[in-house]
Amino acid sequence: MQLGICIAAILAVFEAVSASSQFHLSLVEKEDNGQVHYMVDWVTASTVNSSRLIVGTSADDLSSAVDGKRAGLVREAADEDVACWSALLSNLEPGSTIFYALESDATQQTTSSLDFDELSKSDSPTKSGIMNFTVPDGEITWAVFGDMGAPMQGQAAAVSLPALKEALSADGAYSGVLNIGDLSYELTGSNGQNYMNELEPITSKVPMMTTVGNHEYQYALSPSLAVQNYYRRFQGITLGAGAASGSASNEFYSFSSGLIHFVFINTEVYGDEAYAALQEDGTWKVDEAARKVAGTAQAKWLEYDLSHVKRSETPYVVMCGHRPPFKTPKALSEPGNRFAKEIVPLMSKYQVDLYLSGHEHTYLMFEASTFNGYNIPPIIVSGSSGNNEYIREEAELDIEGFEWKTLIPKYGYGYLTATKDAMEWQWGSAASDATNEPSSAMWKKEDEVSFPKQTISNVYTPGGSPVSEPVDVASEWASATSGSGAGTGSGSSTTGSTAQETTGSSASSSSSASPTSSAAPLSLNSVTYGVISLVVAMSL
Repeated sequence: MQLGICIAAILAVFEAVSASSQFHLSLVEKEDNGQVHYMVDWVTASTVNSSRLIVGTSADDLSSAVDGKRAGLVREAADEDVACWSALLSNLEPGSTIFYALESDATQQTTSSLDFDELSKSDSPTKSGIMNFTVPDGEITWAVFGDMGAPMQGQAAAVSLPALKEALSADGAYSGVLNIGDLSYELTGSNGQNYMNELEPITSKVPMMTTVGNHEYQYALSPSLAVQNYYRRFQGITLGAGAASGSASNEFYSFSSGLIHFVFINTEVYGDEAYAALQEDGTWKVDEAARKVAGTAQAKWLEYDLSHVKRSETPYVVMCGHRPPFKTPKALSEPGNRFAKEIVPLMSKYQVDLYLSGHEHTYLMFEASTFNGYNIPPIIVSGSSGNNEYIREEAELDIEGFEWKTLIPKYGYGYLTATKDAMEWQWGSAASDATNEPSSAMWKKEDEVSFPKQTISNVYTPGGSPVSEPVDVASEWASATSGSGAGTGSGSSTTGSTAQETTGSSASSSSSASPTSSAAPLSLNSVTYGVISLVVAMSL
């Protein structure tokens, strides 16, 4: 019987190390020398106390290791948690292919971040589940969608996902994803697990940039904790693009890619559902005062960010938010509409080229318009990649103050890319025409729009203020103590809070991107050797 217990312990060790990874890449920034930084997020079994990636430029030579920073736990099933981790891959050369995996032999060299200028040539450690991605060399084509849902929900949920997978694996049709909120309906429990598992063939190969939607906030309170789960699962954006852009957040942040400067905002500070926020005691509660604080901080940061964009280098500015302007929470003309007061003037002043959104479960395109003397850029609603609230027909839409140019009530998603003369947009259907019982289909182009480059007439004076001073993420990680950080998993720049290890609570702490503690790396060989030794001893 003792032998059986010990064998079970051995199996538990192997299970802990080989738990589903749910790899997710995100883009940090591009250096002046052309090199690029990526963040990698993943999960392990909750019992894993430290986790590392092994990385190299070939599958046969994963010769360097990089420590993960731990964000906290997420519950995926009854009494089953996973630990969330992030790590930086810095100084990646455009056109290079990077191979990576979770380390199963932690006896090799370790660094606090992986710098490919200093890639070690030591022997390759044991490895399994090797992933790879190629750093784009040139302009990125972005797949754009929101409101997908988790495939396990059936019916229309994630009906566009097969087309997205096929377009990437067979054609390499895109090299990045803009996922604009309402992720898995909801990002909690088995829905969150299924969503992250099913997207991994995409997110392990191309960066996916995200923000929250109303469904994340509708289920923010215990026991769902959807926003906390978002903070932890996407900690890499907080520590990467969030830190670099001065937001210290994964709800609103910015990054530049090729000719486009992307700005993500959290439109739930302008929503009508109850707004939940993390409290000092570590619990999530409805807190309308926090909504106002968050909106003010975001608006100040947004002006800071837009006023510092170098339009000579990134001539296009694209803003991404879950809600379209006419659903914030209602029309812009509604008294007290803060989106109209805080965001619209900034879009006009800094000549934003395009606004991408979801929320409405259909495809809509609006041409540039004006509101109270302010210019509003063209608006695209790409919120029909799947979900079980089904497609919105024209009669169900409330778009007061706007007139659509194109409405296609079908399931699908879009592609965005840029040239020196214009941004090019395509949208296509990815399911049968059946509104309530669709079946997946290959992507079929249904709309195409060109957005010419604007003549920028203003020389911007720096304004606004960051939430925290922007950091050089590569330098920050290089100087950090190696090891697993309890760290900054919350992504909540308005509270400065960080995630604890429990799934049900978080505690207030510093918003620094540096790890707050270090831990010895897990070695499968050493742990297994110890357990086997115990088996032998108990069997004698």
